[in-house]
Order: sequence, then C-alpha cells, then structure tokens
Amino acid sequence: MTGFRTLGLLFVVSVLMVFVAMHTCFAMDEIEARGLLSQAEQDLTGAYAAVAAAKTAGANVSALIVRLDEAGGLLARASGLLGVGDYGNANLLAVQCSDTVLGVADTAEMLKVEAEARSRDSFFMSAAVSSVGLSVLFVLSLLGWNFFKKRFFRQVLDMKPEVGGAE
Repeated sequence: MTGFRTLGLLFVVSVLMVFVAMHTCFAMDEIEARGLLSQAEQDLTGAYAAVAAAKTAGANVSALIVRLDEAGGLLARASGLLGVGDYGNANLLAVQCSDTVLGVADTAEMLKVEAEARSRDSFFMSAAVSSVGLSVLFVLSLLGWNFFKKRFFRQVLDMKPEVGGAE
C-alpha cells in the first residue's frame, strides 16, 4: 500500500513538474518572440528610413518598396500570432521579416549614392552648357552690335545734306 501511495505521490509531483516546466517554456517562448518581433520591427524601420532617403535623392526604389511591403505583412502577421499565443510561428515570421529586409538598407544606400552622383553630374553638365551658351550669346551680341554700328554709321555718312539754293 505504501508503494501505491509513493507511486501516486510521485505521479502527482511529476504532473505538477510538467505543468510548471511547460509554463516556463511558454514564458521563454513569449519573451523570445517579443524580442524577435522587436528586432524585426527595428530592422524594418531602419530599412524604411534608408529607402525614404534614397527616394528623396531621386533613386528608383520601387523594387525595395515591394520588399518592404512584404516584410511589413510578415511583421503584422507575427504580431497577430504573438497576440493569440502562437509564439513558435510568431518567431518564424519575425525572423522571415528580418531576413526580407536584410539587404534593403544597403541597396537603398547604394541607390542613393548613385542618384546623388547622377544629380551632381546633371547639375555640372547643365552649368557647363549654360556657360558655353551664354559665352556664345555674348560673342554673337558683340559681333552683331559691331555689324549694326558700322552699317548705321555708313548710312549716316552716305546721307547728303541738302543745301538750299542761294538765290
């Protein structure tokens, strides 16, 4: 009889230990999921900032925006799963979100530098063409003025004064 009591007590203690261990495991999963979700949110925010800076510089960031949209959807789904207690899938989606935006910030920075270089080159080309155009206009103006001045003086000198008859 004492063997059954000991066995029963051991069974009850084992079941309690399993419940405590499960609660601890789920608590760790929740903490880990919140941490991964927070990291994924920071990654996504940094990527959005880099893409916005590239867009402001004039870069074509449409492909990056598609990736950010996809990552945002993953983050939203992970947040929803975290809210209902599905920590494993929330972890997976948070990691997928971080993986999706992994190279976006670097690519956006590269596109930004290229767009700024194109803009700078375009500015210098416009300034050079404008300078040459103004120089040509100035020279042509001087030549035109000289031509019209000579023509006018020639016309004036060719005029004969009318002298009235002295009767």
